[in-house]
Amino acid sequence: MEVSLNKESDSLYVIHLNTDQPSHSVWKLPYPVYQFDYGDVTGDGMPEIIVGVIKPTRFDPKPDKRLFIYRIADEAYIRPLWLGSRVAQPLEDFRVIREHTPVLIRTVERERSGKFLIAEYAWRGFGLDFKEYLKRETEEKEHAGLSVQVRMPSSDTIRMSFRKKNILKVSLFSIV
Repeated sequence: MEVSLNKESDSLYVIHLNTDQPSHSVWKLPYPVYQFDYGDVTGDGMPEIIVGVIKPTRFDPKPDKRLFIYRIADEAYIRPLWLGSRVAQPLEDFRVIREHTPVLIRTVERERSGKFLIAEYAWRGFGLDFKEYLKRETEEKEHAGLSVQVRMPSSDTIRMSFRKKNILKVSLFSIV
């Protein structure tokens, strides 16, 4: 099975799921995407798709960074698991910590003071559950160790290949 994220325009990205089955599942994201990653968020052995989008919400009309999590249902369909409008503070960035099962989501969030905090969240039933602050009132958002996650470059497609429930590879492919 292969998951890819394709940029159709500045404000339309499409997640594609290709499997051995004749059908092909797609999920349209009518928002700019700043990050695309994966991890077994729920602990069921099947990786979820984790997408950072920039969009407004009903209660927060300013476009801001949000975190969306999609599951792969029946190894054939992309379905929303959680479309987060917010974490504790305004989101700046995130990283999936795969050393844990289920994975943890490490975030960099903007404090009211303008400085940054680093927090960790885990999945709990429906939504992310705050676990702990790793750092508060830091000047640099890079202190979170967020330099290794998969970014969504403006003109690339990202593909993730799966065999059953194991990740085989995450690769960047340029669109020509």
